[in-house]
Amino acid sequence: MPKREKPRTTTVNGVAVVVLTPGQHAGLESARRQLGGAQAQVARMRLDLRRSQELLGEAARVLAHLPADQAESAGARLAAGRGIADLLADIRATLPRTPESGKRP
Repeated sequence: MPKREKPRTTTVNGVAVVVLTPGQHAGLESARRQLGGAQAQVARMRLDLRRSQELLGEAARVLAHLPADQAESAGARLAAGRGIADLLADIRATLPRTPESGKRP
């Protein structure tokens, strides 16, 4: 296994700088790309988490306003193992239709 080279340091106009070999530079660029990919993945995961939290909040609001007799009916229609969006659609389907005010045809 080859010995790792230490980066050289020098001073240019009173500023300390590090001089990298082409191999070290390529390794640094690779690490930057990997970090960028990891940051993008974390951003996607945060967005998914935020969306899931919003859906759970919506489900809680819908269930809180559901009358007891309709809650029993809705509970019987919900299937196990379904996604939150599917469950919300099932819950909405059990609610009585109310005319939407403020919208024009």
